[in-house]
Amino acid sequence: MLTEWKVISIIILGLAILFFCLSFTYKNDKKPGKGKSIKIIVIDPGHGGKDPGCNGADHNEKGVTLAIALKLGKLIEENLKDVKIIYTRKTDVFVELEERAQIANRNNADLFISIHCNAAAKYVYVKDKNGKTKIKTWKDKKGKIHKYETANPVPYGSDTYVMGTKNEKGAMEVAKRENASMLMEDNYEKTYGGFDPNSDEAYIIMTMTISAYVEQSAKFAAKIQKEYKEKSGRIDKGVQRQSIWVLWRAAMPSILTEVGFLTNPREEKFLGSEKGQYSMACSIFRAIRNYKNDVEGTNLKFDDEIEKMDALENENEKYFEDHPEERGVGVVKEEPNDSSKETPEVVTVKTEDAKANDKYNALIKSADEKMKEKKFDEAKNIYTEALTLRKDDVYSKNKIAEADKGIKDEVIKKGEEDKLKAKELQEMQYKDAIVIADKLFEQKKYSEAVRKYQEALIIKPGEKYPKEKIAESQKSMASNKLYDDAIALANKQFQSKQWEDAKKNYKLASEMNPLEEYPKKKIKEIENIQEALSNRETDTVKTSPKDLINNYAGQNKKDTTKKSVVTDEKLIIEFRVQFTSSDKEMDANSPKLKGLENVSYYKVGAILKYTAGNYTKPSEAVSYQTKVRELGYKDAFVVAFKNGKRIDYKEALKLVK
Repeated sequence: MLTEWKVISIIILGLAILFFCLSFTYKNDKKPGKGKSIKIIVIDPGHGGKDPGCNGADHNEKGVTLAIALKLGKLIEENLKDVKIIYTRKTDVFVELEERAQIANRNNADLFISIHCNAAAKYVYVKDKNGKTKIKTWKDKKGKIHKYETANPVPYGSDTYVMGTKNEKGAMEVAKRENASMLMEDNYEKTYGGFDPNSDEAYIIMTMTISAYVEQSAKFAAKIQKEYKEKSGRIDKGVQRQSIWVLWRAAMPSILTEVGFLTNPREEKFLGSEKGQYSMACSIFRAIRNYKNDVEGTNLKFDDEIEKMDALENENEKYFEDHPEERGVGVVKEEPNDSSKETPEVVTVKTEDAKANDKYNALIKSADEKMKEKKFDEAKNIYTEALTLRKDDVYSKNKIAEADKGIKDEVIKKGEEDKLKAKELQEMQYKDAIVIADKLFEQKKYSEAVRKYQEALIIKPGEKYPKEKIAESQKSMASNKLYDDAIALANKQFQSKQWEDAKKNYKLASEMNPLEEYPKKKIKEIENIQEALSNRETDTVKTSPKDLINNYAGQNKKDTTKKSVVTDEKLIIEFRVQFTSSDKEMDANSPKLKGLENVSYYKVGAILKYTAGNYTKPSEAVSYQTKVRELGYKDAFVVAFKNGKRIDYKEALKLVK
């Protein structure tokens, strides 16, 4: 039963996670199981970079998962030509948990596969001064008591996880270990909305919002486990349900598969080998192919080398057949109460020489791990410390020389990487300048576009494209000047009532720039004036030029002409707040529209642009924009319409003035 303070903690944490989810809302219109196909698969090799994951004697998790992931991606690329593969990482780099899921979301993936290795632990026991056996503990800075653990070499087997409706027994520690990678991230508390991967209460909250893709994920996971068992010789530990962050945040069928235990020496050897990694990759590939077959409703039969692979024998089961007396050795119960139970591992008091030997071995093990991680400076320091315990230790001296070489190679490699990064930065800056310049060119801001194209040329002097665009911009500027000159002359002639001359120059301007409405409008205006003048000449009532102009302008209350003057249509300028876009029409009762007023949309190609509010004053629209953003549409902005058609916002401001 939850205590009162735990209930309060859950409520507070729930509100924090709810706020976090709203702030990271991802839109995915794909509906499970309805005419779907598998076209995009995201492969996520677990851990990486500063996060090694769990460790065996010779291999670590980040290396094994990357090797299997790359082999799996190659199998898909060679055998499923219609499928695109995206990796969360292809090298030994650190990728944040949230970013792994968002890579899949941004690319609208159809399947998310996260590959991991498992680890098992057992408690360390000591004898107190009375000779009683108990678990060894330690206290952290906050005063919390923890139990000492050491690697347990006994457990082995493979299991696959999906996001569950409840945290099943025995799986919580896996979720905590996989979610703990977030603790290595900068500002992780802000990124994950206060989520604590070591808190049981946090997992209770996660189960309140379950992915819509659990059923599909479980079907795919079952296919993977079947292949592991039948072809790769793995012990099937089943499909598990657990609150794992990357599965919770991925908006598509998603699984996290634990390929085996690196703490088991025989399984570690298998997973660290090319044969073992290829076999596991082939098992996952066959599961993908069969799952794709089911989802797409096809009935393809496969008869290739991958399908015909010989089934492997489990190395642990084979070993224990020959050594039955060793099965279960190393498994200890958490709290033995009497001497009749199995004898636990006991740490006894050692001599000074034994302590020094243990310290030396621990240093060498730590240094060797640093060497595997290519942390040569740290490894060298630890080997040097080991030399203080054994001054003539040849192994440490050789490893120090190896570390020095590694440091030197890293310096050379870093120089090459710096050059590559500089080149990548140059390319990025060039592309950014071109994108901005092209946009300015489209907006006919030619002088500004020329400056941006010139910036691009400074970054990459040999490029032809910016040179061509500069010439094109200058030509357009010259053409615009002729247009502006024609308009200026026509306007002057219009003011002095030189109607025919003005009409000719407006026509000339219209031919120079057929898309501009202004000269066409002025031509129509002149024709109306000329028609009015013509009507006036046949009128029985004599009118002065002043009366004629007043009548044309619609200022006389009395119409003394036989025919009315044609006037411009009424000008209506509206301002609305655009808050989202979609390729499908929203339901009017959708909760997404709650709190919004005067919701409507306009189309741009096949996309529906949704707006709210309707104002004649831009200041009122800007004020309503703030309200819309408070409703959760952080990117909402004001758009303008002229007689129901979308126009440039600045143009609308001029028309309003």
